[in-house]
Amino acid sequence: MTIADIFDRYLGQRLPPKRLRVPAHTPLERLPLVAIDCETTGLDARQDRIVSIAAVRIAAGLSVVEQPILDLLINPRITIPARAVAVHRIDNAQVAAAPTISDAFDEILAALAGCVVVGHHVGFDLAMLAGEARRNGRDWREPPCFDTFELLGGLGLAADNVDLVDILARLGLEPKGVRHNAAGDARMAADLFVALARKLIGQGRGTFGGAMAAHRAPRR
Repeated sequence: MTIADIFDRYLGQRLPPKRLRVPAHTPLERLPLVAIDCETTGLDARQDRIVSIAAVRIAAGLSVVEQPILDLLINPRITIPARAVAVHRIDNAQVAAAPTISDAFDEILAALAGCVVVGHHVGFDLAMLAGEARRNGRDWREPPCFDTFELLGGLGLAADNVDLVDILARLGLEPKGVRHNAAGDARMAADLFVALARKLIGQGRGTFGGAMAAHRAPRR
């Protein structure tokens, strides 16, 4: 590899990621989809840090891929508060040898590249990634996304209980992940999205535009 090749490769890695543009008429079954979840040191995206992140692919035909394409512990380089450990059971010792978010950012971007991102309250996960990018001097373009919580409301299925395990059970689906575990929550979000997408398809709204409109629908 020549010096010019190395320089070009470096520049290529640092180019700002392009935002995916999806035609509104694209069927949900044909969308490139990935479900994500983050576990964090707290709930303030401005100052809290990611301690674990996972991504689960949803293949063509709305088929959830069994194995995560991303499942990482992250060293946040700050102390994980006891209240956060009580939720996700990730402590400081577990992440001591893990990569930092700066080390892992390219791998995370690669997992999300070219995909519509899915998640339960996914705005929080994306805000956490945006905050981490800002702190580490990385370019970030928020991808198009579907929030399963908002879709539940748009389909008239909203409930006071927002726990994924309980929501899946209410829809007659067996949870295939462990709650408050990044890979488990990403898998459950993927399964929930598929169930909601099939409802949209049955209603004649099974397109990217139809699902986006369902986010904005008044809750019934």
